[in-house]
Amino acid sequence: MERIFRYICILAISLLTTLPCVAKKSKYRIEKEMPPAKFLNGFGVGIDGVGLGMKVTDARFANMEVMGRINFLEKYFPIVELGIGECTREGNELNTKFHTRSPYFRIGADYCFTKKRNGNRLLGGLRYGFSSFDYSYYNPEFSDEVYGTTPAPLNLKDLDGKAHWLELCVGVETRLWKIVRLGWTLRYKARLFTSFSEHGDPWFVPGFGKNGSTTWGGSVNLMFDL
Repeated sequence: MERIFRYICILAISLLTTLPCVAKKSKYRIEKEMPPAKFLNGFGVGIDGVGLGMKVTDARFANMEVMGRINFLEKYFPIVELGIGECTREGNELNTKFHTRSPYFRIGADYCFTKKRNGNRLLGGLRYGFSSFDYSYYNPEFSDEVYGTTPAPLNLKDLDGKAHWLELCVGVETRLWKIVRLGWTLRYKARLFTSFSEHGDPWFVPGFGKNGSTTWGGSVNLMFDL
């Protein structure tokens, strides 16, 4: 056991001593290849892998989205995000089923805090989000527990909802290969104002998430620079 531990220590020390040299060479090579930043450095398109993963695994809700952005001076990235939010939630204290599937959009910009152009980016940004959506509640044997009414079908369809919110974003991304980039973003979401049906508020807001004054979200983005 001591011998194995000794080998692990030697391997760790070797990696720690060799990685800075490799990083310097790789860093020099990447910076050498990249031309100086121009005012307009092209466009990018991407897709969020988190929403697709939640959809494939039959999660209770998912926000599936694509995005497009412009690159100015390798510092400023105006961005538009379009998606479809879907939620089917069954079972609460009254065994009622909630469902919605509607589009949403966000518009905003990111700023790159990384000073050197080495293929990596540390980003911070702001988004404005909006969704106009329909939602439904259904319960085949609905009964009021307070007044003790007999079971009767509850079928509220196409209730109208609208929501506006802001998002503070922070994330990192790196270049994998030529035009291919991979990154993740953490989002803090704050609701601005909403308009819901008098028959009840939605459990989920497309693009925002679980209905509330604030919530957290995240994305894993696969980007392609054009």
